[in-house]
Amino acid sequence: MTRQHLVRAAVAGAALAVVALTAGCTGAQGTASNVASIPSSLHVEAYGVEGAASTRALARDARAIDTVGISGVNLTAQGEGVAASTAGDLDLLKAAHDGGAKGELLVTNVDAAKGDFSPDIATAMLSSEANRQFVIAGLAGEVEHGGYDGVQLDLESLTSANAADLVSFASELRSTLPRTATISMAVSASDTADGYEAAGYDLAKLDASIDRFVLMAYDEHGVGFSAAGPVGGLPWATQALGAMTSLVRPAKIDLGVAGYGYSWKADGSGSVVTPAEARKTAGDRARWVAAQGEWTAKLQDGTVLWWSDARSLSVRANLAVSKKLHGLAFWQLATADPVKRAS
Repeated sequence: MTRQHLVRAAVAGAALAVVALTAGCTGAQGTASNVASIPSSLHVEAYGVEGAASTRALARDARAIDTVGISGVNLTAQGEGVAASTAGDLDLLKAAHDGGAKGELLVTNVDAAKGDFSPDIATAMLSSEANRQFVIAGLAGEVEHGGYDGVQLDLESLTSANAADLVSFASELRSTLPRTATISMAVSASDTADGYEAAGYDLAKLDASIDRFVLMAYDEHGVGFSAAGPVGGLPWATQALGAMTSLVRPAKIDLGVAGYGYSWKADGSGSVVTPAEARKTAGDRARWVAAQGEWTAKLQDGTVLWWSDARSLSVRANLAVSKKLHGLAFWQLATADPVKRAS
């Protein structure tokens, strides 16, 4: 189990070699406004957690967002069922619909006691046909009675031993949900094609049941699991994307982008930061690293920041267009900079 999963969960809570990495830096002065510009040809998914901050951001960005990934519901501890969505989830769904977007309900395998994705919970569900059917029934009920337009499978910390069962689960879910309901899947990034199956994702076989794959091209580096570095640098993201497109058509892929950053203190501790917090903290020490498509700063006390902001998202939108992808997906509404459609 990687520490990146724990830190990625912390990002939701945050809603309430150096020379090589910094080659091509430019200063913060003279930057464009902190609003990402997304071409109209790209589908945009914005992830959101329940709460007023997500609802406000959604209202602000509604014209640029096609789908809201609502995070979400969790498998039960023994993998034999799935929790019900909350009133806050349904409020965010209503806000999505009011703004003209669709709402997908995320289902995860987080161990609430540990605050991390659990391979044991996922295996308990996936390896049992009875458990799969209980979970599928719960998700079908959310679509029918909750009004969700689809579901997104966000099952992480898997291994190759889970791959065949995940294919079965996706196929059974597709057979149960209405044809109008979408099924998407969040996929942890790998820099090789074989790495995806090693991580539990047999993408070629999943393709028949999954409408859209979201490549989570973030948490390349982060507090608690690595030294300071890009949150999801362009070379790493491009390599992971290339490996994925060898298995799945680009037109079925959304490129996942971070809307947050990390701050590493000299003593090894650190925290998640929003782009706005990072800009304020860094001040005139902020430097744009063109090769990575992210900002960085080193403070006087030795603290190092890396963050992904509106400019980062705009750069990745250009990458998505050049690779003929379906769209972008950013984590998450309450932390990311605003987005708009390119004129």
